[in-house]
Amino acid sequence: MTLSIRPIDGPIGAIVTGWKSDSDLEDDELASVKTALRERLVLVFRGQPEIADLDLIRFAGRFGDLLKGSEFLRDAGDHPEILPVTNMLDGNGIPKGTGESNSIGWHSDYSYVDRVGKESFLNAVILPEHPPRTSFTDQYRALETLPTSKIDVLRALKAFHSVTKIVTGDEIDSGIGERFRAKVARDEELGISRPPIPEAQHPIIVRHPESGRELLYVSPQITRYVVGMPRDESDALLRELHEHSTRPEFVYHHEWEIGDLVVFDTLGTMHKRDAWDAREPRYMRQLSTVCRLESS
Repeated sequence: MTLSIRPIDGPIGAIVTGWKSDSDLEDDELASVKTALRERLVLVFRGQPEIADLDLIRFAGRFGDLLKGSEFLRDAGDHPEILPVTNMLDGNGIPKGTGESNSIGWHSDYSYVDRVGKESFLNAVILPEHPPRTSFTDQYRALETLPTSKIDVLRALKAFHSVTKIVTGDEIDSGIGERFRAKVARDEELGISRPPIPEAQHPIIVRHPESGRELLYVSPQITRYVVGMPRDESDALLRELHEHSTRPEFVYHHEWEIGDLVVFDTLGTMHKRDAWDAREPRYMRQLSTVCRLESS
């Protein structure tokens, strides 16, 4: 196996070729991939149109402990490490996974869990004719480009992260809630018990546990409020941080191809997804490693 890692012409991102999904990376190859991930934040592995579930799990597991988020999102199958992200339904009209064809705003995977997402892996299995883009933004640079006085204030603050009201439909009247309730009803009928969707508080500035780099850890989609701050002040601060961290010069827009496996620094980036025609199927497989956070 001969890996090639070529930086994309942009603020972040690199293309990786030469990987064979049914073969383990050698230790030196894994080290090169991890180094590239720390430097470029988003790696696009191309050339593998069909990756077996177990090969995907084995590959992702080389980066750390895998979260079983499909359990509390009620999409666990034979391999709960894999979360299906799709608008497809089964023969009974029950969702085959999490999500719809609507757009999803800027967020960090599993920031609402006590042990948060460290790296994420997103594999394109089925794409519509015009695949929606997924965009990534650099949260390290977002922090580095804030005024020092603002950073000093943020160091003492924590924020509350939750997706519960979004997933259950209690906050936004959308098909997401209806689909989640259909999965709840299915599980109850089958006598299946699932853990509740977690919620968590985390520092606004954290340090990556492996690279040691500091980053800004809030997102428009999941961060609900700054702990202990009046709501109007919290909303204004978060809005300011969100607008700053999604400036165009921080962002890479990924155009999907079938078989793409995008590996990204979940802590050091946010990502969002565009919408597409709801009549067309899209099926992705998502995995995440986890870690515990400490304030910087």
